[in-house]
Amino acid sequence: MNLDSPELAEFWRLARETVEGGGRSAFSFRVEDARTAAVLGELLRKPVAHPARRQISLARLDEHVRAHGSTLPEVLESVHGRPIALSTTEEASTADAVLKFALREHGLLQEPWAAEWIEHVRRYGKIPQPALPMIANQAAAILAKLRPQPRRFTTRFALAGNDLDEGRPLTRVLAKALQLAGTDWERSGVLPDAYTDPVLTSQGYLTLNDTLQADEITVVRSPRLLESGVPGPLMVLPHGLTPQAKHHLNDKTVLCHNDFTPEGLQITNQVLAWTGGTAWRMSAADYREAVATSIARGVELPTLNTHPEPASWDPDLAGTMATTGLVVTEEHVLPSLLR
Repeated sequence: MNLDSPELAEFWRLARETVEGGGRSAFSFRVEDARTAAVLGELLRKPVAHPARRQISLARLDEHVRAHGSTLPEVLESVHGRPIALSTTEEASTADAVLKFALREHGLLQEPWAAEWIEHVRRYGKIPQPALPMIANQAAAILAKLRPQPRRFTTRFALAGNDLDEGRPLTRVLAKALQLAGTDWERSGVLPDAYTDPVLTSQGYLTLNDTLQADEITVVRSPRLLESGVPGPLMVLPHGLTPQAKHHLNDKTVLCHNDFTPEGLQITNQVLAWTGGTAWRMSAADYREAVATSIARGVELPTLNTHPEPASWDPDLAGTMATTGLVVTEEHVLPSLLR
């Protein structure tokens, strides 16, 4: 579209006055006639009535202008033949207003970290003032989507494309907000990408972009169980409950088996807490049977050197293991799991 259309002359004058004036993040514009309504509607990508008065957010206006291949500062410089000019005081006041407006629009202004985040972004964010409305609105929109205990995971690219690559302004200000909120990317459900640490299952390796085709699944530690044909479907977690695993285990009926080791009990506790699942052949009786069977077969079991944490599914298991003092891995009990 023609952004310097005569019908928008007053519109751009008010936009520049608001940007340069300091302290405001929006302005009011009177739509007087059908031609102005049509041109403004094309810019804003929605119908505009007339006669009517519209409240125009600088952050939203910058978004609309970018959809037409430019930026608000670039349009104002092109239309008026001069760059935006702000004093340091005006710039600081405008930055505060823009950041507050973005947080308010997304219901975040009253968050405990909001005031400190605004101060940090204004003083240390290193964001050019003309770009601030767009980045502030992007940041607030993303923060509003994140939750402290996510059940579904996403990626930085899925949230904002390349704008969340390392070193980008949006990445910096979002990381600071998460830090002030006492969390981080992963705990907020955001992974660096969809493909790192895929989950090994009976269906092969699954990433965030895949779907686990099973309502019931057994979670184990050793890939040997998958190789040996233990009835499944199986999910193999050699390194514990990863974010990718959490993502794919949501809404599944889960059985869990692991090593009779401190780490095995810890991981099983975590899987059951996340899924509400059930331990499979992981009782104190199962442990005693496994020890007896292994010794009878001449298997040398490693020594248990650390007292395991209590098992949420069997209050006797940790004590039995500590008293017996032997480690039993999934490989040791593999024949019994095939029955």
